[in-house]
Amino acid sequence: MLLVVMLAPVVAGVALGYLLGGRLAGFGAIRIRALWLVWLAAGVQFAQYSALGARPLLAVVFTLVAAWLAVNIPEWPGAVRAAAVVIVLGASLNGLAIALNGRMPYDAAGAGSRAPAVTPKNEPADADTRLAVLGDTIAIPPLRAVVSPGDLLIGGGTCAFVVFVMRRRTIAEEVNHDPHTEPAARRPGDVRAGGAGDPALHGRRADDRGQLTTPTRGVQR
Repeated sequence: MLLVVMLAPVVAGVALGYLLGGRLAGFGAIRIRALWLVWLAAGVQFAQYSALGARPLLAVVFTLVAAWLAVNIPEWPGAVRAAAVVIVLGASLNGLAIALNGRMPYDAAGAGSRAPAVTPKNEPADADTRLAVLGDTIAIPPLRAVVSPGDLLIGGGTCAFVVFVMRRRTIAEEVNHDPHTEPAARRPGDVRAGGAGDPALHGRRADDRGQLTTPTRGVQR
């Protein structure tokens, strides 16, 4: 179930990116550094389910992801950077709910659970839960699962991130092939074909020093 929730925004982003004319080659147009930090954070996240306490490993996950974002976000274009910020906001809300309660609180009724269970990461919400609204309280009936507001921000930000990156390559190609793009300014010494007001190239001749000169019309010696 967790795998479905994590992959759904990526799949939706790829599908929407193609519908908008984007290409996966767009990922080659932006620089993504230190990707190993993301894989390490994912490994710690999965290990968290079998750990006795959620908060120590949660701190490790947030530290790794924060380090990866600090390295990459400043170098990304504006739209991609905005999507990454939304992802960070969603993760921060989830982190706040876990930090205040020790585990992520969830709505057992919304999850369709008749026997609420406490796991290394989750616990059923009750009257003592702090900021329960930030927990897994939004039901997804087809999946018989619940997600948090932070999960929605992470999913939406991930989908937008994929779309913006895929579209970036297409936009760059459109700009490079724009027939209305202004030509580059002439530099001193540039030679171009003759036109109105320009001496014809074939009308030039070499002087005594071997340099090309343009005959002057209407001047008698």
